[in-house]
Amino acid sequence: MKMKKILLFLAAILTLAACSNNKDGAEITVKMPASGAPNEIIVNFDLISDLAKARQYEDLKTQTDTLQVKDGEVAIPVDSRGPARYIIAVGDNLFAEVYTEPGQSLQLDITSYNPPAYTVKGSALMEDITKLNAITEPLDRRLNELMLSGSITPEQQQQYMIDYDNALTTFVKQNPKSPAVIYAMFQLQGDSFKQTYDNLTPEAKKSILMPIIDDQVARANEVSEEMQAKEQARAEKARGDKDAPNFTFKNIAGKDVSLSDFRGKWVVLDFWGTWCGWCVKGIPSLKEAYKQYAGKLEVIGIDCNEPESDWREGVEHYELPWVNVYNNQTDGQLLKDYSVEGFPTKVIISPEGKIVDITTGEDPSFYDRLAKFING
Repeated sequence: MKMKKILLFLAAILTLAACSNNKDGAEITVKMPASGAPNEIIVNFDLISDLAKARQYEDLKTQTDTLQVKDGEVAIPVDSRGPARYIIAVGDNLFAEVYTEPGQSLQLDITSYNPPAYTVKGSALMEDITKLNAITEPLDRRLNELMLSGSITPEQQQQYMIDYDNALTTFVKQNPKSPAVIYAMFQLQGDSFKQTYDNLTPEAKKSILMPIIDDQVARANEVSEEMQAKEQARAEKARGDKDAPNFTFKNIAGKDVSLSDFRGKWVVLDFWGTWCGWCVKGIPSLKEAYKQYAGKLEVIGIDCNEPESDWREGVEHYELPWVNVYNNQTDGQLLKDYSVEGFPTKVIISPEGKIVDITTGEDPSFYDRLAKFING
């Protein structure tokens, strides 16, 4: 069987599969200008319930159909199993996003192929999404023009984000009962998202998209609780009454170096890697501190997450004057012991071998705290 016939055969199977779940005859009717109309469209389909549960791209259960266009029209069967999202590709530039539910027929009117433009009728959700898109599309076009020109500035990018957020929040305030408020929330962040969620009307909560938002909030709460637990654990470790876990690694010369070798001095553990931009940017400040507290302070650079050869080249290239060891652990136990959640992480250990401070990121205030500890 030739490849073209195989593809047509597979497309037919997919179409039959979609039709088998269409129990009530509801359809998305796509109408487009006959002049320039493609011979076929591609439809990607996901149930809202699957979108809500997906944690990563691999979790999606997207189905794909290829449907033939006749005289500028094509009908897409609406799945009867539940509310769903349809991404409809018409040609190379137009991708229409349509949400519907069992028994609900919609009409998608393509008004232009280039620039891409369309409207959707048949439900309050899609008609309000169409209105919202009409507000945000000019902002998107302007951003695309600036990006294509190659002259976009950080200030212009920031202004785009502000204008976009304002457009969404204005729509929400003017249409508080609209089911499209939930769609607008897909693109809101931070305080704007929280304020909108906290003030959702009963009518807006009835949107078929609500399960996606509820799941996002639940996940955000889980992450927040996890972060709070980690912060609490890190704070407890850095109270000054916990012994710093000992370790032994090879230094550049291949000799064993243990944390316990430096009892009696203040010690800074610098968890870093040459791959970490902020780690490298912080080297000059750490060098200044190392020189300033010579005789009182030892720094142990603990290289993580890269080949040993890169570590050796980095120590030489950046002329690191302190003790340097290579973390060859594969179980990550040392990072757990010192609550390393990101790079760089700097840990201050007292002469008595107690953890007194853990700082993640390149934070200038770290050196203020280091000075207070060493100078008493």
